[in-house]
Amino acid sequence: MADSEPFTPNPFHRCAGPNCGLVKGVNNRWWVMWSSFGEYEAPVLHLSPWDETLIAKEGALPVCGEGCAQKLQSQFMGNLRENEERRRA
Repeated sequence: MADSEPFTPNPFHRCAGPNCGLVKGVNNRWWVMWSSFGEYEAPVLHLSPWDETLIAKEGALPVCGEGCAQKLQSQFMGNLRENEERRRA
């Protein structure tokens, strides 16, 4: 995309929650989740109310609600523990 073209948000977002796939509507109260490597050299999971700028960033996940956010948090925590066990072995 050229620098002169304005940013156009994706009008279609599908929930990243396990076995969900719900498509975001206009008035839905969705969330954005993403992970990063925090200041203490540890993985950090972030959760924010829906924002078109945040969802456009690489690695951002659209989340339809509390249930899917909890499932994704559980996966994140499980992946951390699994990776810790692999490093110890």
